[in-house]
Order: sequence, then structure tokens, then C-alpha cells
Amino acid sequence: MGKLVVRYRDGDALRWGLLEGDAPTAPEDRLTVRPLLSGAATTSALIDALEAGDVDSQEAVSISAAGLLSPITGDASIFCQGLNYGAHAAEAQHHVRKSNLVFGKASSALAGPYDDIVRPAEVELLDYEVEFGIVLRADLRARTEVSDATIGDVVAGVILSNDVSARDTMFGATFFQWYQGKSYRTFCPVGPVLWLLDRDEVAETLVNLEISLWLNGELRQSAPSTQLIWKPGESLAYVSGFADLKRGDLLLTGTPGGVTSPASARLVNILKDHLMDDDLRREALRVEMVKTRPFMKPGDIVTAQLRDVRTGRSVGGLANRIAAA
Repeated sequence: MGKLVVRYRDGDALRWGLLEGDAPTAPEDRLTVRPLLSGAATTSALIDALEAGDVDSQEAVSISAAGLLSPITGDASIFCQGLNYGAHAAEAQHHVRKSNLVFGKASSALAGPYDDIVRPAEVELLDYEVEFGIVLRADLRARTEVSDATIGDVVAGVILSNDVSARDTMFGATFFQWYQGKSYRTFCPVGPVLWLLDRDEVAETLVNLEISLWLNGELRQSAPSTQLIWKPGESLAYVSGFADLKRGDLLLTGTPGGVTSPASARLVNILKDHLMDDDLRREALRVEMVKTRPFMKPGDIVTAQLRDVRTGRSVGGLANRIAAA
């Protein structure tokens, strides 16, 4: 069903390959890969070449998962959805959803599935957000209605991601800075595979996914894609109504409940009462938000997995160490 595509370094060269066998979940795993004979420099160009049948493969080789790179290349735009699972919306004190929340993330945040996540010196409230992303097959240059019957013409595949977030930047900077708080370098590990799907299997696959995340071995987040408030087709129609999307772009579909610090009444009051005083608001947040449990710190290991619930098959896992800047 579909193709599992990896991107990896081979000496000085960057290569694409088709994975044979199970997707990796840890950097020490060994993979059997058939290198693709393609000059495609971007995810978009590779999808285009595969669609056209212009790509041949070589004999299988064994590589280390530790050398895998992000299958999403830096030319992609990254769109993100917030509060798109009921449990996460509830813990953020946003119980009744009336509109889709969409924001951006810099493509320079992309990192490989087993790279370190670097915590900037000014960040104390470093949080995780496991998500699955959908990768575009088609350009959308105007609002496009997307149904189950047409979503396979728009979506090429899915990928696992961690939408790493600096909460003190997001809520402590002037009038809030979600883009900066989401966009530090290494704040978007993705992979280890890009699961490219046939057109006729996209709709069914998108309602049969499950994502999970562990911090230092403790399960923190887990939810099936059936819990999404705004479904992928609805979200693509919404985003295409105000922004161009292109082949190879990435839409992260939101994170389940279980983030480090759910919003308390005290936290909401801090945001309201100190809206115009950045320093006071940031320091108050740093005191309030660590009352439940610690945020990610250097030396921690955050892992995540994507699973197809129809078969119980793992579609790969992330494993990232938190490092100090």
C-alpha cells in the first residue's frame, strides 16, 4: 500500500530511497533501501517524478537509520493547525470551536527524525506536540473544496512530526509570538519516512491513523485521527481560501491532549492582566506553567510514533534528544 520514501546522506550526496520492510523507530535501526535514480532536489520534484513514472531504483542497500534526513525539503511551506483535537482544545480552555486555527512555522525548523532538538538559551518552557502532517500532491491557487472523492488528487501522503514549541516565547513576547515560538531551528523533526499513498487510498488512510508521544519513556499523548475537529479536506479548503499551497507543502493537523502544562484559570488571568507588560507576563508564566510537571530540558529524550490502526503497523518513529544551545 503506497510507498515509504526516505531521504538520507550517502557520503557527500543526498539521496532518496524506497524503504523495504518496516519503518524505523530508533536511530540504531538498520534499513533496507532501494536508492532512487533521481536528480530531484526537493520533495515536490520527487513526487512529480514518481507520479510521471520517471524514477528507477537500484539494488537494495543497508543503511543506518541514524543517517536519515527530513523527507520534507526546505522549499516547502509549513502550515499548522492549533487546538484541532477536542482534548487539547479543552485543556487550553477553548472548549467550543467556532473557527479553524491556522498558523505558520518556518521551514528552517525542519530536522531529521533522529536529530537533536536544540533548546535556545532564552527558552525555559520547551514543549512537545506530536502531529501527523499531510503532504500536498497538487498546487492550490484558489479556494478548493476537497471531498473524500477528490482528496487523493490533492494529498500525496502523510508524515509524522513533532511541532516543538517554546511556550514562553509564544505567550511571553509582545502580543504573543506563535511564529517565533514554533520556528526555532530544529523545532520540526519529521519522518523517518514519507508515506506516499495511491490516490484511491488517501481518504481511508487519513481516518485510520494514530499518533503517540513519550517523554523519557512516559506516554504523554496518544489519539486516533478520528478525533480531529477539522478534517483534512475541510482544512485544505479553508487554507486555500486565503493562501496558495503547492506540491510538497506540509500541513500539520494538530496535536492531541497531553501537552506539558494545560491552561489553568490562573494562567488565563496572567495573559489577560499583563497583556501590555511582556517581562512580567513571561516571568509569571514561567512560574505558573511548571506547577504541573517539568518542561523538556537538555538530556531528555522525546519519542513519537505513527500507526495505521487498520493493520496495527507502525509507520515509523521519531527519537530526539534535547540539547542545550
